[in-house]
Amino acid sequence: MDRLHEEVWLMKRFVLSLTLAAGMVLLMAALGTAYAQDEHGDEEDEAAVRGAAVFAEFCQACHGPQGEAIGSGPAFVAISFDEDNARDAIEHGHTDLMPPYADVFTREQIDDVMAYLHTWESGEVPPLPEPNIHDEPESVPGYNGDPHEGAVVYAKFCNGCHGAQGEGRGESLFPPFEFSDGTAAFVSAQHDPAFGETAGGPLSDEQIADLETYLASWQAGEGDDDQPRSEGINVLIVLGGALAILAIGGAYLSR
Repeated sequence: MDRLHEEVWLMKRFVLSLTLAAGMVLLMAALGTAYAQDEHGDEEDEAAVRGAAVFAEFCQACHGPQGEAIGSGPAFVAISFDEDNARDAIEHGHTDLMPPYADVFTREQIDDVMAYLHTWESGEVPPLPEPNIHDEPESVPGYNGDPHEGAVVYAKFCNGCHGAQGEGRGESLFPPFEFSDGTAAFVSAQHDPAFGETAGGPLSDEQIADLETYLASWQAGEGDDDQPRSEGINVLIVLGGALAILAIGGAYLSR
């Protein structure tokens, strides 16, 4: 009888060891996944993912997510990728429509953009990150657009040259600006390149109105500087599974 109890006790110890090991593996996987999500968003090549973030902020305004035509104007036509030409255009500019970014980008950022552009050829293109948009007011007195949608337009089409709050990028080719009654008309048709659809750009009249309303909210002093970030639900599921396994193992040992 004592031998039987000893065998049962040894079996419980063995099962508990396996359970704890499985729980620790899941827990470490969850922590690793959380870190990867926080830093990169998925398992794509790290340089290409970083390059996608740079491209989203500075390049998609004229070149779209993957170099497709987004307007009929010369700044918005489709482009094809050639690394030597791309590096030269980024560092030295291209015609009067694309300023040089050598003083804005670091060497590492240019390399990351090249890594992202190479994924156009492989077809394994990491998604461009969506803008982090603050909680905007539902409306702005005297304007008819949607300030939240205008914030999205600004993030994708204006932030790269003019900064998050219109402060500029510290270079003469990337100047700050102040909102005025003429801003919408300037962006739509008088800016070079002009971003309004009627002038060959990618923005509809509705998007221009949304952008104008969003910019007007700056003058009104509205907006929130604290942007909550979403948590990855799959990390919570894995953590829950790990904790459940550990709990089951402890309960089994106590029997």
